[in-house]
Amino acid sequence: MVTLLSRSALLSAKLPHRDVEVPEMGEGVAVRVQQMSVNTRASYLERIRQNQQAQLDYEDDQYLPEADRKGVPKPADLDIGILAIIHSLVDEDGKTLFVEADMPLFNDWSQNAVTRIYEAVIEINNYDKSMGKLVESEKKTEN
Repeated sequence: MVTLLSRSALLSAKLPHRDVEVPEMGEGVAVRVQQMSVNTRASYLERIRQNQQAQLDYEDDQYLPEADRKGVPKPADLDIGILAIIHSLVDEDGKTLFVEADMPLFNDWSQNAVTRIYEAVIEINNYDKSMGKLVESEKKTEN
């Protein structure tokens, strides 16, 4: 039998998280990867959209004759994998550990460690499934 959650239970529910062992960073150590909230995911996707728009604006400016260019600066590359990690790594209280300004710090991390963490981010947020597959898996769970 399934128990329906009350309003207060829904509002006090914690986001799912998973502790991921990262042997590349030391023996017996782990990081906590938390599922993105609706607001966090919206911020993450908006940042990606902003970067894509800035790239398009730059490219449009570059297509103009040199005399007509507005001098739109070339945007910095955005590593959306690292951005996803930044939005997902949390402490014991569920508070994020990093901000976007910290992205360069990840350049010195082990690529295997970053990949291991990113794979956990993908999995906990169901980014590895299309919406159709998610709906189908939900239907199977209900039956």
